[in-house]
Amino acid sequence: MSQVNTSMNFLPEDYVEKRQAQRAAVMFIGLLLVVVGGVVGAYKYTQFQAKADFDTRDRVSAEFEEASKKIAEQQQLEKRKEEMVRKAEITTSLMERVKRSTLVGELTRLLPTGVNFVGMELKSKDVVTPQNVHGNSELEKAQRLKDGLPAEAVKVPAVDVTVTVLGTATTDAEVSEYMAKLGKSPLLTGVALLYSEEFKKSKEDAPLRKFNLEMHIHPDADLRGGEPLVEASPKN
Repeated sequence: MSQVNTSMNFLPEDYVEKRQAQRAAVMFIGLLLVVVGGVVGAYKYTQFQAKADFDTRDRVSAEFEEASKKIAEQQQLEKRKEEMVRKAEITTSLMERVKRSTLVGELTRLLPTGVNFVGMELKSKDVVTPQNVHGNSELEKAQRLKDGLPAEAVKVPAVDVTVTVLGTATTDAEVSEYMAKLGKSPLLTGVALLYSEEFKKSKEDAPLRKFNLEMHIHPDADLRGGEPLVEASPKN
């Protein structure tokens, strides 16, 4: 016996096609929504990931800036330390070779009769020499670093100390005699007269000479040990 097909469709064909079109449209819209949702989700994820990356970058930048500030502060402290060491070395090296008391004693000891010592002024300036221009060798730098000192040793400048003396005398001859005695002192060099002029303390007093002398501390003079001064012998 032959089998009878019982599946019979009594719906109109246009209705069936319309239903199929609707199903296709729904599926298309669903797929479209899935795709759009995926794109939006991917975009949101990318934005979230980018924000996390930006936050990480900002945090790293802030940490880097903080570290840079600390490094700069440390470098500043090191620079101050080197400057303090430098000043200490200069202070030690440039300690007055000639004490003021010794200088005043010498200036008053050589006063001729009739000459009075009124006051003095000291001025100093650095003198650049080849010895304080050249840098340290690599061995010297390594040794200084090992000793906890800056790599570059302080090149102590030579110092020229100028002494200006103010005094009074009865005559210019006495001023000349004083200059001659100062010129023979082992403590001084380059004695020169800046001016000598007449003045009176009052109308009733006899006229006096007010003079101003300039000289320099001898570069080889060193009286830190308190050695007595010996007047230089006159040149022939």
